Amino acid sequence: MASLPSFAGSGSLKLEPDSRKHSPASLSTDKSPSISYPRTHKFTQLDGKSESVRSMDFQEALSRIKDGSRIETSYYVPLLQECIDRNSLAGAQNLHSHIIKTGTHEDLFVLTFLVNVYAKCGAMENARKVFTSLPRKNVVAWTTLMTGYVHNDQPDAAIYVFQQMLEFGSYPTNYTLGSALTACSALNFLELGKQIHAYSIKYQIDHDTSVGNSLCCLYSKCASLNSAIKAFQKIGRRNVISWTIIVSACGDNARAAKGLRFFTEMLAENVEPNEFTLTSALSMCCTMQSLRVGAQVHCLSIKLGYGSNLRIKNSIMYLYLKCGWFREAQQLFNGMEDMSLVTMNSMIAGYGEMMDLAKDDLSAYHNGTEALNIFSKLNNSGFKPDLFTFSSVLTICSKMVALEQGEQIHAQTLKTGYLSDVIVGTALVNMYNKCGSIERASRAFLEMSARTLISWTSMINAFTQNGQTQQALQLFEDMRLVGVRPNQVTFVGVLSACGHAGMVDEAFGYLEMMQKDYKIRPVMDHYACLIDMFVRLGRMQKTWQN
Repeated sequence: MASLPSFAGSGSLKLEPDSRKHSPASLSTDKSPSISYPRTHKFTQLDGKSESVRSMDFQEALSRIKDGSRIETSYYVPLLQECIDRNSLAGAQNLHSHIIKTGTHEDLFVLTFLVNVYAKCGAMENARKVFTSLPRKNVVAWTTLMTGYVHNDQPDAAIYVFQQMLEFGSYPTNYTLGSALTACSALNFLELGKQIHAYSIKYQIDHDTSVGNSLCCLYSKCASLNSAIKAFQKIGRRNVISWTIIVSACGDNARAAKGLRFFTEMLAENVEPNEFTLTSALSMCCTMQSLRVGAQVHCLSIKLGYGSNLRIKNSIMYLYLKCGWFREAQQLFNGMEDMSLVTMNSMIAGYGEMMDLAKDDLSAYHNGTEALNIFSKLNNSGFKPDLFTFSSVLTICSKMVALEQGEQIHAQTLKTGYLSDVIVGTALVNMYNKCGSIERASRAFLEMSARTLISWTSMINAFTQNGQTQQALQLFEDMRLVGVRPNQVTFVGVLSACGHAGMVDEAFGYLEMMQKDYKIRPVMDHYACLIDMFVRLGRMQKTWQN
C-alpha cells in the first residue's frame, strides 16, 4: 500500500471548494426549447419572445429531456438530487445520457454529483465508470466513490480506492479519512486503521467529529475499548452520534456500567439522546438487570417523544422479560399496535423462560401454548421467521414434548432454508430427542451442513439417553476424527453411555483421556457417572475405593 502523503499545512483539512452557485434566474434565450429546474420544481419554458411559467413534475421533466429539450447546466444537480430522493436509477441513467449528448460530461462538478447519485441508488458499477471518465479527479470525487462503496457494503473496494487515491497523489481530507476508517471497521483492519489514526494526529485532525466517530467505531469493533474512549475524548465537538457510538461501544465490549456512566455524562452536557442512544442504554440496563435505571430511561424516552417508538418499546419489553417482570411484558406486548419480528421473537423467548420458572406443569404448558400462538400470529402477519424464531419455538416444543408441532416447524425450516443453520439444526435434534424420536434426531443431525461442538454433544447425549451406547461412543470417535475438541459436557455424555452399558474399563479409559489428552479436570458430574455405573453393577465397595 502507498504511504500516506505528507501535508505542509496545519489545522483541519477541508473538502476542496469545487462547487458552484446556481441561480434559478439564469435562463438561456436560445431558440431551442429550454427548461430550468430550481429546487421548487418550477420549470420555465421560453419560446421566442413569449415567456410562460408552469409547474412540472419529475417524470414530465425526464420526458422533456428525452424529447431533446436543452437544460441548463446549473439545473442538473436538482434533477439528480430528485433521483436520489426517489431512488430512481432509471432517471439517473436518462440524465446521464442527456449530459453526454449535450457535452456537459466535461463538467467536473456535475459528473462528481452523478457518481454520488449512482452510489446512492446502489449502482456502483455505473458510479465507477463515471468516476473513471472524469477529466480530472479531485479529493471530492475520490471521497464520493469511497463513501459509495462503504454504503453499499463493499469496504474492500473502498480501501482499494483509498490506496489508488494515495498513489495518485491526492491529499485525504477529514471526510476521506472518516470513510476509510469506516471501511477498516467493516473489515476489522485494525493495523491500517492505526496508520490512518497516526496520520490524523500528525496533521491535527484527530479532533474532527467525523474522524473521531469513525475511530471510536473501529476500536470498538476490534475490541479495544480503551482506545475507543481515548479517541472519543479527543473529539472537539461531540454530537449525539459521538455519544451514541461510545455508549454502544461500552455495551458491545461488556462494560455496561461504564456505558451508562457515559449516558449520564451526555445528559449532563445537555446533549439530547436519539432513539439509538436510548435503546443502547436500555440494552445495558438489560445486561445489568437494572429495572430502576431502565424505568428512568423509559420515562426520559417518553418525555422526549419516543414513547410510541417501536425500538424503545421492544427494548423495554425485553428489559421486563430479563428481569422477570413477565406480566408487565405481556401487558406491554398486548397493547402494542405495531410490532416487528424482534418484538415477537422476544416474547416467544420470554414465554420459554416463563415455562422454566412455572410453579406447575399446567402453568408451564399454558405459557408454551401462548408462545406457539404468537408464532402462529407471526406467520399470519406476513413476517418471515428467522433463525432466532425457529430455535426458540423448537426449544418450546421440546419442553412441551409437542412432536406434531415440532414436525410442522421442521417442515417450515426446510422450506425457508434455515435447516442448514447450525443453531436451528441443533434445536431440532434436541426437540426430537426430548420427544423420544431418536431416529428423526439422528436424521436431523446428519442433514446439518455444518456442526459445532454443541451439535455433536447434543447428539451424543441423545444416543446416551435413549440407551444407544455404541452409537454414542462411535459418534464421539467421529467427532474427534474430524478435529472437534470435546469439552466437559461431552465427556459427561460419554461416561454416562459407558455407565448405562456397564463398560467399566472403557469408562476409566475415557476419564484418563479427558485428563491427559484434553487437560480437562474431572468435576462432580463425571464422578457421578462413575458412581452410577458401579451402583448399577452392584459394586458399591468399588465405588468407595475409587
